[in-house]
Amino acid sequence: MFTKTKSIFSILLLAGVIYGAPPALHVYIIPFDNTKTDVAIGWLADGLAEMVHKTLSQHDRIYLKNKEGLEEIMTNRSLLLQQRPGTKNLLVLGKFERALNKITISIQLIDLATWDELSINKLRGDYNNINGINQKLSDTINTMLMPYLPKVEKGPYPTLTEGKRMRTPPTYGEKAINVGSSIDAAIIDLEKKLDLNIGARGEIDPKGLREENGEWVLDISQNDYENDRPENQSNTNMMMEVLTNLMDNPYQVELKRPQFNYDPDNRKEFQIVMSVNYELKGSIIKDMLTSLPYSGLKQDGNLTVFYFNRDKYNFPEEITQNIQLGKYRTIPVIQLLDSQGNPLAVLVDTPDHNIHGLNSKRVFYKPFHFFSPLIDFTVGGWSMQVALETVEIPVIYTFNMDVNTADNISRISLKFIPENELHAFLSKLL
Repeated sequence: MFTKTKSIFSILLLAGVIYGAPPALHVYIIPFDNTKTDVAIGWLADGLAEMVHKTLSQHDRIYLKNKEGLEEIMTNRSLLLQQRPGTKNLLVLGKFERALNKITISIQLIDLATWDELSINKLRGDYNNINGINQKLSDTINTMLMPYLPKVEKGPYPTLTEGKRMRTPPTYGEKAINVGSSIDAAIIDLEKKLDLNIGARGEIDPKGLREENGEWVLDISQNDYENDRPENQSNTNMMMEVLTNLMDNPYQVELKRPQFNYDPDNRKEFQIVMSVNYELKGSIIKDMLTSLPYSGLKQDGNLTVFYFNRDKYNFPEEITQNIQLGKYRTIPVIQLLDSQGNPLAVLVDTPDHNIHGLNSKRVFYKPFHFFSPLIDFTVGGWSMQVALETVEIPVIYTFNMDVNTADNISRISLKFIPENELHAFLSKLL
């Protein structure tokens, strides 16, 4: 009897331990966004993220995730449903820029379950005082996360997560050794660079500062990022494939059977109502997250922006020109065809006033302006950005057509035509 009672008590104790554990907090930390693509301070993208990681690692009951963890949760949102009730998943989005000798850092705290912005903060620091920036950043991120830290409620049973991790801070002697080693390494590196420039080590750095006939010369005619890097070719090939598909065929269309209603004011005409729904293909963001090692990611409501830098990619001239010339922009053209495939009506959805001014004696022609691009590209000397907007654009096209012509409609075709080829395409139909 005593053994049975003891077993029941053990089960109750275990249940109390499990259910007494507070919900966890998952925090996703990715590299900060270098908004002005300032190459000289590019190292801060990872450096600031590491400062945040180190600060939050001092808290218990926080699970820290990196870019790979964010990709996993973005690819499979059902993972959120498998977590303990009450568990929060927060994304730390940071960006920074430099003005003279000051660094400005902005931080957003995003709830991954709803994409709501929970908190936003901004701080400034001196570029020559990284320790000061680190302290300000630590204080800011602790303040922003304080309302969301798991609260420990004392109960009759101990929780599994009670107690602090064992952390033994380094002694002053160990700190002194580390500082001394760092100084020695920096001096050795400086001596090596100076020796290279004067030829003392048997070679001269062609891009380094050197003396020529009493004149000091620094060659800046060509930066490293202007040349293609062989080690980036594998990533570049993947980027070419993904971006080419993205430019050629990014949209998913839902086209419903049109309604033909007699015009109450003119019985010789039909009022035709066509319903079309435009959106990006569902696999696009998944492909972008899982296929390409992006340098940064920004989420703002329905807008997702991916950043790709030259440290991982070469930007092929073909892709760069297509982006700069806007060749990726497309316009939906709807054709109402007869049984022989001849166009009876042409509908064009574009903001171009020149296209709106066209007319035709061969077919019924009607311009509209409802559709807006859901994808945009920007390319610079150092980085490329791809912006995707995950929304639906429901459009209802309404127009009148004479009954005899409308009766011959047997098929509807919708095709996205490149913006720079639209006039030539329409000239063949009209």
